[in-house]
Amino acid sequence: MALTVEQLGRTNVTGNRLTVALKITPDSSWLAAGEALDLTAYVSNIETVHVESPGGYVFNYDRTNKKLLAYEAGADGAALDAVSDATNLSALTVYLSVTGGRA
Repeated sequence: MALTVEQLGRTNVTGNRLTVALKITPDSSWLAAGEALDLTAYVSNIETVHVESPGGYVFNYDRTNKKLLAYEAGADGAALDAVSDATNLSALTVYLSVTGGRA
C-alpha cells in the first residue's frame, strides 16, 4: 500500500526544464486503483513522464489523480486489466523519468 521512491542522481537542469530519474519499488500489496505518487514533489508543471515497465506488467502515471497504475494482460488477450488488489509486486523495480518546469 505504499511505494518506495528513490531519486537516482541529481536533478538534470536544461534551460528552464528539470528532469528527474526515479527508482520505484512497490510493496507486497498493490492497490487495484493505483498507488499514490505525487511527481510534483520533483518537478512543477509536468510535461512528460516515461515509465519502464518490468516483469510483464505495464505501468502508467495518472497525472490527474497522482497515482502509479499497473496493468497486466487481460483474460481475453485483447486488452489490459488493472492489477488486482493485494497483488505482490515487491520483486519489481520500476524506473521512471519525469520532465517539467520549475515551480
